[in-house]
Amino acid sequence: MSKLAIIENAVAATSTPTLPTAAWDLISFITNAKNYGVVLGGGVIILVGVILVIVAVVFIAQKLLSSQQGGGKNWFIIILMLLIGGAFMTGGFLFISNIASGGQKTIEELGGGFILLPVLLGLG
Repeated sequence: MSKLAIIENAVAATSTPTLPTAAWDLISFITNAKNYGVVLGGGVIILVGVILVIVAVVFIAQKLLSSQQGGGKNWFIIILMLLIGGAFMTGGFLFISNIASGGQKTIEELGGGFILLPVLLGLG
């Protein structure tokens, strides 16, 4: 390999990639806004998960180090905060999206059941 080829490869490896050409139509705008919202929303969900886990750990430490019996938060709430915070922290937007898609499937099944009900009763 010649010195020129080595230099060209080094320059190509360190140069910044070219940006894609911007599309200025409505569909591209909405698609990019959706993608940006998913990234931003996922970050916020992860941040909420981190905060929930930290607060749950602080509450656990307070419960264990407290001399009072039954003082502070309920154990059920603390464990729930820890579980939900961990799910948000590791799952992010995908976790919430999967829950929402399950709800959508349930609503579609219920809608289909109500539409078929008159047919099953012989009314349609």
